Amino acid sequence: MPYALDQLFKDLAQKRSGVSGADGPSQAEYAEVWNAYLRYLTSCLEQRRGLHLHNFSKVGWVASRARPGANPSYRPYIGFTDQFCRSCGMAPEAVRRLTKPPSGEMCPMEDFNFSKASIKFSNELTKDQVFSGLRAIVQRLGEVIGDGREVQIPFGEVGRLTCRGDREPQFSFSAQYAGDGGAARPGTGANDGGGGAAFRKEAPAAAQGLGIYAGGESPMRQGPMRQEPVHQEEPMLHRAPTPAPLNLAHSASAPGLMTPPASGAGRTPTANLTGAQFKKEVAYKEAMDRHICAMEARAAEAIAERQAWQQHQDECISQERDEIQSKRARAHMNLHHLRHQIQMDEERKREQRKEDIATASAHDFPKFGVAETSGSKDFVKNQQERMRAELDEQVRTNNTLRNLAKQRERTLELNQLQANREEMAMLRNAERAKKVYDREALATAWNSEIRMKNIWKAIDNHHKVGSANSSHAPQVLPIDGLPPPSRSGSVASAGRLMTGSSRRVPLGASSSLARLEGIR
Repeated sequence: MPYALDQLFKDLAQKRSGVSGADGPSQAEYAEVWNAYLRYLTSCLEQRRGLHLHNFSKVGWVASRARPGANPSYRPYIGFTDQFCRSCGMAPEAVRRLTKPPSGEMCPMEDFNFSKASIKFSNELTKDQVFSGLRAIVQRLGEVIGDGREVQIPFGEVGRLTCRGDREPQFSFSAQYAGDGGAARPGTGANDGGGGAAFRKEAPAAAQGLGIYAGGESPMRQGPMRQEPVHQEEPMLHRAPTPAPLNLAHSASAPGLMTPPASGAGRTPTANLTGAQFKKEVAYKEAMDRHICAMEARAAEAIAERQAWQQHQDECISQERDEIQSKRARAHMNLHHLRHQIQMDEERKREQRKEDIATASAHDFPKFGVAETSGSKDFVKNQQERMRAELDEQVRTNNTLRNLAKQRERTLELNQLQANREEMAMLRNAERAKKVYDREALATAWNSEIRMKNIWKAIDNHHKVGSANSSHAPQVLPIDGLPPPSRSGSVASAGRLMTGSSRRVPLGASSSLARLEGIR
């Protein structure tokens, strides 16, 4: 069996609270909300406009022309919103297909006005009730379609929404809107007169003095106005004959027209009009009457809307007052209940204390009067001595433990200090060994360099001194007999000969060879 509106309203009434407040769920309220939506939709379609409910769908008309300049033909259109498609769990392809805009020119689309729906299309609901009710209905409808159930939801005279369980809803318009290829003309609505207001109610008696009348008609337009054929205007060279005075109603919108004759008196023309002037005066009067009619309708709409808004405010204030009073009553009842509970707890404690006293008094143990006075004193003295001994033992134990802990800490500190000293000595020895090694390496390097220099100088100056048989080996700085380095790290230069002079000027290769020859 397909899922229908009755089942939808029943499920909402069971799962949700009532739309009106704390009275509980009601199927009639949801039905009234849905009927208000259908009346709103039907009114918009009759006026060649669409209705856009943001969380559900767009319903409207699409105009198409067979050729440029031809009268358009209208066909109904419905498109679901992305939010509703996501709530139904549709596939992405179905979402793109159902939300795709139609081909053709869209008629004007009106956003759903919850205030207008509650005031004009319902006499029982408020704006908040329409909003929450429609949201609950659309949400439940999306859940049912998402569950894969078969759905048939009627939309009154507009059409029917169906779903075969494939999560892709389909909408079929009724013959009144979809007949003849979508070119059927809807019935004339209350606002098809062009320039009429969206809300039109009877004007109150207080507005009659302002020139505002019910239905948009003023006393100026009550009497019929007869127009006679007007002759074509003649050339400017000849003055057109003055036409006979016509029996037209005189008003402030057309001061140049004839004043109607009084009973028993002849007509007195206020001006002689030509054909063109007469047509201008008639067109001006009609335009002014239409403008006044539109102003009267707009004023009536403003007054009705103000009254409805004032009534809505009064109802909201009354509901707030009722809610405040109900909160106060609930708080008072809760306070009374808490006080009663406190009193009951106190009484129960008193009864329990009485029972405990009676139970303790049921036997005669211990008997304090039986014990002798001397025996009790000795017992108390022994207890005191034993307690003092135990306390002294605890103090000695605590002191011993404290001293042991201090001794362990002192031993750890000494061990750590000895380890630090050994580590520092090891580091100093390592640094000394490194300095000795560096000094020996530098001395060796300097000795090698001096030897190479002396050899090169001897090679270069061999023809200057002595003969070839009198050549001597170059002088080399001995490193075995060098004094130990001082604490500042200074060492005698390996590149200088120890000549005994205070200047310690190094000798050249030629001087060295000459000196060696003189020694020999």
